[in-house]
Amino acid sequence: MSPARSTVHAVPSQERSDADVADSSITVSPEIVMLSDPAGGTAESIRHLRTRIIAQHLDRGRRVLAVCSAAQDTGCSFVAANLAVACAQADIRVLLVNGDMRHPGIDKFFGGVAGTGLVQYLASPNMRPDEVTEAEILPNLWLTPSGGIPSDAQELLSTHRFESFVNVSMRQFDLLIIDAPPANQYADAQRIAAVAGYAILVGRKNKTYTHDLAELSRQMTSDGVCLVGTVLNDY
Repeated sequence: MSPARSTVHAVPSQERSDADVADSSITVSPEIVMLSDPAGGTAESIRHLRTRIIAQHLDRGRRVLAVCSAAQDTGCSFVAANLAVACAQADIRVLLVNGDMRHPGIDKFFGGVAGTGLVQYLASPNMRPDEVTEAEILPNLWLTPSGGIPSDAQELLSTHRFESFVNVSMRQFDLLIIDAPPANQYADAQRIAAVAGYAILVGRKNKTYTHDLAELSRQMTSDGVCLVGTVLNDY
């Protein structure tokens, strides 16, 4: 059976209310349309994607989801961040992880996060996952930022520390959503998806080539990754 396909449509957004933010030190970008434009078409598309993720992922006991793309500029981080907020709004305890240590996209959506993150955890054998995780930034939503741009991102992800981070966090949250860098430039995405075990692929309308998504799908499937769905993004 082919993975389910969803479409996320981009629409103009409005400023969100500060009352929606659990941690007052965090500034949420208007690009988080689940807060800035909850009645708009994009937010409704994200809710549709959330429904599929719950039915095809969470309801089957799956707790980790990598959000991957074949190339840059697909809106992968946009989808990951908004999906995490949407799931949190459905009373699911979500940890959003910025696994893109090349061009950290998630961090820009949540201003004011601490400087420490996944990089520091992976490089420090004595750190705990909770030491690099922001306190509840929105109701039911926690964030592990990238922590910077290391020179050895692939080596850091390849150690047992990344698997340990995922395994420990799985016991603390209902769902981990991990944003990954573009697969056509770095091997990081395949490592992240292999540890997660499950992934959704994000393509961008009139930009992503079908054969690139097909090739990424083939590679991940051969690595034993279960593809939960494909998102066609207008963002």
